[in-house]
Amino acid sequence: MQDESLREQLLEQSVELVRAIYVGPDGIARGKAFRPDSLAEILQSGIGLTQAQASVNVFDHLPPESRFQPVGEVRIRPDVNTFQVLPYLPGHARMLSDLETIDGQPWELCPRNLLKTFLNRLADEGMVIRAAFENEFTIFKNVNGEWQPLDQLNCFSSAAMDLASPYILPIITALEQQGVMVEKYYPEAGHGQHEIPVRHQAGLQAADQQVVFKETVRGTALANDFRVSFMPKADPASAGNGCHIHFSLWDSQDVSNLFYDAAGEYGLSQTALHFMAGILKHLPALMAFTAPTTNSYKRFVERCWSSCYVCWGPDNREATVRAASGFKGQEAATVNLEFKPSDPTCNPYLALSALICAGLDGIQQQADPGKPLLTDPTLLSPRERQTRGMTRYPTDLASALTALEQNEVLRAGFGESRISDYITMKRAEIQMIDTLGKDAEQQAYLFRF
Repeated sequence: MQDESLREQLLEQSVELVRAIYVGPDGIARGKAFRPDSLAEILQSGIGLTQAQASVNVFDHLPPESRFQPVGEVRIRPDVNTFQVLPYLPGHARMLSDLETIDGQPWELCPRNLLKTFLNRLADEGMVIRAAFENEFTIFKNVNGEWQPLDQLNCFSSAAMDLASPYILPIITALEQQGVMVEKYYPEAGHGQHEIPVRHQAGLQAADQQVVFKETVRGTALANDFRVSFMPKADPASAGNGCHIHFSLWDSQDVSNLFYDAAGEYGLSQTALHFMAGILKHLPALMAFTAPTTNSYKRFVERCWSSCYVCWGPDNREATVRAASGFKGQEAATVNLEFKPSDPTCNPYLALSALICAGLDGIQQQADPGKPLLTDPTLLSPRERQTRGMTRYPTDLASALTALEQNEVLRAGFGESRISDYITMKRAEIQMIDTLGKDAEQQAYLFRF
């Protein structure tokens, strides 16, 4: 988008504030806003930010052990190609941003730039990734000053659709006004839980779209006097909110689906199997990025549609990776893999980077994912699972962080500094939640994401 065109839009749309949004390693969308008459200056030099801000956790606590303390500056650099007027908030617009050094170079802790690095690695191999983040969220209504889930109706219930329509339709309208194409909508199994799958996008746009999705769902809710939560497991008695990641690799011209092979079992190519094997191999460390909160691990229990054993299977919704069957007559375009141990508290740039890093290792090693599982892993005996080498997920965030600390592939791919600072930040978050007591997770995660 040309600067002059952007200035015209700001004037035509009566924009008063433009947000420069970045997503920190903690998964929180943060930023600073500027007045439209500062546009040229901001695009030229960015917006100042202390480098320590990228090391804080969800409590805005900066661990004293972090290498990045409040001495030293970085710049929030808006990407003009992501400019959107916010349809749910008159007078406001948004641009997604990178974090750069003062001299305009990518900063070592910028999650968005990390994803660009992995996309370049894919490009070097003649590949691009297409992905979509599939969010579940809980709608809360105000009942006598207390926020309560909208309903306690059934999964896919038509009655729940009726009840939620005044809440869901404004969200869908706002998403599509920003170019996020909604493919489906349905109530889910949890109290007040709903899901809006959106069209997949290529590379960076997939992660950007996830940021826009969450910003829009939350902002539209507030503008219409209700609230939403992306907390993974807000209610122990109710289903948790996941964020499954659907993805496939395509050739560099974005024409052929490299995960599809008509002659392969379940329509999967060797590339798909190798990529999947890399993800399964590195899963405990991966989950430090895809399930990045203490609350995340309360979802991973048996027979709750969220998976808790390391395995894969065709259309198996209790598997770590589901090989999603293609639609009849469109198999070559629609066969994809679905990664299930992920939730909406993840930073999408880090999560997608981690999947690519692990998957590329699987391709390079020509790794084998093992035999597909054709049943719920819970129905197997412990001995059967052991025979198949089927391990359980990490039971808590601390275990996933330890796995990440010991994972040479992710440490090399992400860089030692980024991994070290992330682990320091997350361990400080765990310590604060342990210190604050039983309501700490609700304080930390219910409405912050």
